[in-house]
Amino acid sequence: MSLHTSTSFDHNFESLHRAHLLNSDQRRGIAVQTISGNTPISHLASHYGVSRKFVYQQKERAFNGISEAFKELPVEDEKVLFYLPVTKAWIKQFVLALILICRAPYQGVMELLRDLFDFNISKGSIHNFIYEALGKAARINRQQELSQVRVGAHDEIYQAGDPVLVGCDARSTYCYLLSLEERCDANTWGVHLLDLQEKQGLRPDHTIADGGRMARSGQNEAWPDIPCHGDVFHALKPFSDLLSYLDNRAIDSLKVIEEIKHKLSHPWGKTKKEEKRRELFERLSAAEEASDKTLHLLDDLTTLSKWVQKDILGLVGPSYNDRLALLDFVVCELRLRESVYPHRIGPVRKYLEINRDNLLAFVPLLEGRLLEIANQLKMPLEVVKEIHQLAGIPASYQKHWERYTSLYQQLGSKFYRAKEEVDQLLHNTVRASSIVENLNSRLRNYFSLRRHLGKDYLEILRFFLNHRRFMRSEREERIGKSPVELLTGKSHCHWLEMLGFTLFKKVA
Repeated sequence: MSLHTSTSFDHNFESLHRAHLLNSDQRRGIAVQTISGNTPISHLASHYGVSRKFVYQQKERAFNGISEAFKELPVEDEKVLFYLPVTKAWIKQFVLALILICRAPYQGVMELLRDLFDFNISKGSIHNFIYEALGKAARINRQQELSQVRVGAHDEIYQAGDPVLVGCDARSTYCYLLSLEERCDANTWGVHLLDLQEKQGLRPDHTIADGGRMARSGQNEAWPDIPCHGDVFHALKPFSDLLSYLDNRAIDSLKVIEEIKHKLSHPWGKTKKEEKRRELFERLSAAEEASDKTLHLLDDLTTLSKWVQKDILGLVGPSYNDRLALLDFVVCELRLRESVYPHRIGPVRKYLEINRDNLLAFVPLLEGRLLEIANQLKMPLEVVKEIHQLAGIPASYQKHWERYTSLYQQLGSKFYRAKEEVDQLLHNTVRASSIVENLNSRLRNYFSLRRHLGKDYLEILRFFLNHRRFMRSEREERIGKSPVELLTGKSHCHWLEMLGFTLFKKVA
């Protein structure tokens, strides 16, 4: 005879066993009935053969599910996009990027790291980070081969009274000279140009510079057989300013005439007296005479300016000898009118007169290249010159298409090849040092952050400017490429990777 005694352990075990056998629908039913509150907990436990603790657990799970279902979705801006492993190496490259890409001052770098990263850094640490990268940057700068530079652009920029000599390639914008000096004289320019020639093979066909004597004298001493062309921008800009000045004077004179006429047609107070009216008529006559002189002078100088811009200094224009004669004529006409506004007309006349040969130095090269195209394509030089002149006629003119059709009928399929060569020649002909002027404008954004510049800082800045890829440009071939890639035709890794850093990449 067996004797069995029921214990609480057996009861709990049986309840656990039955709870384990319940499917999801039964568990959901327990939770729903519990939440409704119509059935006591003990009755539900007895009905399903489970413990009251299990019933309470299903109730809690149901409430958690409801809370989760009605939980407010996170704001889009608060979603975690990715996690960033911030190491000391990452901090170093981040500091370099802030200073070089964002042009941030040291104080700004310190504040950004403190406020957004809860990381404190001193100015000394920032200074050390820059100098750690300086050695590699300087070495890469010195190793760059410069024999592919065909046209150089030279200028100087001043920071706190100290000159910074700047030189760059007119095609690729590669900056091969960026040096802070105590003085800007011919010897300083000459030493740097000789150094670049001997150590890095810099020997362009010609250079372009403004009317500054020191850069020209230094180049003449270092490279006596390399010509320095004049910058047409520095000839055209003063002429344009002169026309704007005269235009404003003409407008002011017309306003004076209108005011006097208004007083005469609407007499009031003293203007009703005969003596006052005679005075107004005399002023009106003098104002009209002065206005006529100003307007005639403006018309004359506008005509001369158009000749200088479109005929004398234009890519398409008369022959070299004709341009020289025209420029001499313009200078003579300016001298005849110089006494009217000597402080305005005088500088324009003097610049054209002094830089006459330098400004037109590009024309013989252009004519020589047209002769090469004629010999290469085995066609008469006069025909190539006609194609060259065609480029100066706007495509919207009927005359353009009449000449276009005539040349095509004369040359056949050769016309397209010749036109392509001429168009490429005009596209590559450099007449202004606007490249180096543009570089100077970018340098000012960096210089304005510093009272004093150091040669070491300029070294790493030059490295950055030469290896940073253009995000946008008016010339499509420059977009997405760095000046070094444009100069050499070879790609390179990111400038931070060239300094030994590893760029962060998000996990796919």
